[in-house]
Amino acid sequence: MLSTIPNALSTFRLAATPVLLILAWLGETALFLTLFAIALASDVLDGMLARRWKMESELGARLDQWADFAVWASFPLAAWWLWPEILVREAGYVILAVTCLLLPTFVGFLKYREVPGYHTWFAKTSAVAMGVAVPALLLFDVVWPFRAASLFLLIAAADELAITFLLPDCRHDIPSAIHARRMRGWR
Repeated sequence: MLSTIPNALSTFRLAATPVLLILAWLGETALFLTLFAIALASDVLDGMLARRWKMESELGARLDQWADFAVWASFPLAAWWLWPEILVREAGYVILAVTCLLLPTFVGFLKYREVPGYHTWFAKTSAVAMGVAVPALLLFDVVWPFRAASLFLLIAAADELAITFLLPDCRHDIPSAIHARRMRGWR
């Protein structure tokens, strides 16, 4: 099943992560940004293609989740190497964003011994918001989209944490905590 195009796109993101870190370490800002943009585009495409071509699978959901986690978890270090002054100035929002991205994954892993791939509506919306906000901040020093997206990540993290606390076993593709409540038979 790894040979499907959606899974290949997720695998590409996993493979791109160390390259992104190397490019950032070397100060290759333009190449870093190009590869990062391609990685984000592949994230949009893999899920869309999997649904359209009916190639959704447990492996695909896990690959997608790990690839998303790898790219976004490596980004703060890469950004530190490329734009340290902006990260220092926006440290509070950066810490909030990183915490909101990592904490639900960490808590889910502690509970289930695997990384949940909820792909919630809030998480999808926050990914798009960050995809716009991060370049606006780092390339044009426009701060308000990043600050707003960081605060929105707080809502997305709370939703994912609620799902983890509600569901006894690891599930993937849960749109929201409301859906998790309904799965438990609660109204």
